[in-house]
Amino acid sequence: MKNIVKILISVLLTITTSGIAQEYKFGKVSKEELLETSFQSDSSANAAILYESKNIYMEYTSRGFELVTEVYRRIKLYNKEGFDQASEEIFLYKNNSYKEEVMGLKGITFSIVNDKVVETKLKKDGIFKSEFSDKYDQKKFTMPSLTEGSIIEYKYKITSPFISNIDRIYLQYEIPIKKLEVKVNLPEYYNYKKFVTGYLPIDLKESSYNDKITLTSKTRTGSGFNTTRTHFSSNDIDYKVNKYTINANDVVAFIEEPYSGNTQNYISSIFFELSFINFPNKPIDYRSRTWEDVAKTIYANTKFGEELKKNSYYKEDIDQLINGVNDPTKRVALIYDFVKKKMNWNKKRSVITNKGVKKAYKEGTGNVAEINLMLTSMLDYAKIDAHPVIASTSDRAISLFPTLDGFNYVISRVKLPNGNIYYMDATDKYGVPNILSNRIIRGLGRVISKNGTSQMVDFRPTKPSLNRFGVQCEINDQGIVKGMVNLHHMDYLAHSFRVSHGAKDSESKAKRLEKRYGINELSDYTVKGVNEYGKGIVERFNFVVEDQAEVIDNEIFFSPLLFLRDKENVFKTDDRKYPVDFGYGFSNTYMINIKIPQGYEVAEFPKPQAFKLPENMGKFSFRSNIANGTIQIVVDETINAPVITADYYPVLKQFYNQLIEKENEQVVLKKI
Repeated sequence: MKNIVKILISVLLTITTSGIAQEYKFGKVSKEELLETSFQSDSSANAAILYESKNIYMEYTSRGFELVTEVYRRIKLYNKEGFDQASEEIFLYKNNSYKEEVMGLKGITFSIVNDKVVETKLKKDGIFKSEFSDKYDQKKFTMPSLTEGSIIEYKYKITSPFISNIDRIYLQYEIPIKKLEVKVNLPEYYNYKKFVTGYLPIDLKESSYNDKITLTSKTRTGSGFNTTRTHFSSNDIDYKVNKYTINANDVVAFIEEPYSGNTQNYISSIFFELSFINFPNKPIDYRSRTWEDVAKTIYANTKFGEELKKNSYYKEDIDQLINGVNDPTKRVALIYDFVKKKMNWNKKRSVITNKGVKKAYKEGTGNVAEINLMLTSMLDYAKIDAHPVIASTSDRAISLFPTLDGFNYVISRVKLPNGNIYYMDATDKYGVPNILSNRIIRGLGRVISKNGTSQMVDFRPTKPSLNRFGVQCEINDQGIVKGMVNLHHMDYLAHSFRVSHGAKDSESKAKRLEKRYGINELSDYTVKGVNEYGKGIVERFNFVVEDQAEVIDNEIFFSPLLFLRDKENVFKTDDRKYPVDFGYGFSNTYMINIKIPQGYEVAEFPKPQAFKLPENMGKFSFRSNIANGTIQIVVDETINAPVITADYYPVLKQFYNQLIEKENEQVVLKKI
């Protein structure tokens, strides 16, 4: 009986203890927290958010309602790899005289030194403010005195006169979260739509409570020789507050997997977009935009639409450039190349101009809007059907609702009489029509017409880009392979080569191949076509490899793809929650001829095989032959789909498992 009582008491104590929620107060960190060496539910984590609180509400001021965001975060740094979590960047929106402000920023680093808890406060010299762009200021800080095992915490408040969009509320990070609390309190006058991203379940609770605004007014009485008196009166306005809360415990870290693309599109978060304002005795003020509203607003902006109309500053140059050229395709090529050579991009992204196209043209430098609005205007002047395209860059989350802030880039679209459509970006020195840089390829765009209409466009190419490998080699009885490689890069793969390696010398280009393929000796390296934009690039080199074949007794074992084979599957996890984003489709083809050493014959040889992905997303084929003492191999690895959804991840992983298994099958040569 006594044992049963003890068990019951133990169970009750366990339930009671687990039911008591830990309270987090700024400046109160326990020694037990500091002594923790790993995160309980994820021992691989370099850091973890022990507690995060976001309290978002509206405060009534003399200027009306303003948005307030209070942030409090406590982070445990388990090792030095987690130290990058000790820096914070706060972006503050501004528009003319209105701007967001940070208030009450405080931070403390807690560490154990000689078995004592030591506190180091964040000081002013560790806080930096700068202008990030024409629309944003940046406040940045890094917590001081970091050691392995430290806990940092900081808090601040952002006040904002901009109520149309509440900043994206993240519910997941690249490190795990022990406890997360989010509160959003909004007056009934403001109706917001809610949009959710990510794959984690979100427990959003909605409720309401009553609040009031007290308005104070004053009047004065008396005149002439009479005493003037001031009377104060107050008036209470009652209203309802809509409350949204999210509480979460043990939120798993967002894991960036191979070919993740822009992870901002998949990490768990919630957006609030203002739909309408409905004050008593006033007409409803609808704020939700359509894409047509966005297009019209941008075109009406004097730093966009008016800049397109200007042409006096370039007329003489363009008239001379296209004089006697009537073919529209040639006119497009001449103007596009002219702008690329004349203008230099200052790395600023924006959908509107800063100093204007005329000044940018004179100085030869400008932001992306100035350069590509200039290009569009010149094409239009040359009687080409050209329109600007506002776009979001590859590192920017795709807008879930129509908004001006969803775009930060401009390119140009041309429609030729023969029906061909070109997308062009003159900030890209290596660019050609319909070959866009990585900073734009994963984004989306909207073509803006003069009448204010718009059309969504996807920049992904419809056909895969090509890498073609040609190998001629021979193997000796010691297992040493000597030969020559011709490597052709086409389309986006050629563009990628130019961007990454175009400016490098031949020695650097050759060393990259030595390192990538583990080649013992690489000689006679040449490259052609780097400066012939729109054409392929050809690399040639001779090689010697000593570790691609194994000699055992009278037999030689090797993979016929040698150092070009895929050795392991990059897709290792069993499950994936978000798409595989290759950027663009690609095709790797290998044509390999290996001369058999004298005195040997083929004992074993990989047989032909082919398989494919569903929905024509990809294919693989392996063809083999032996003729005139030479092993002949032709391999085709093709991924047609730039993006493969998570539903198809298991078959994609299996596709690569089969591909790697086939490419690593062995040829066995036996001494005669």
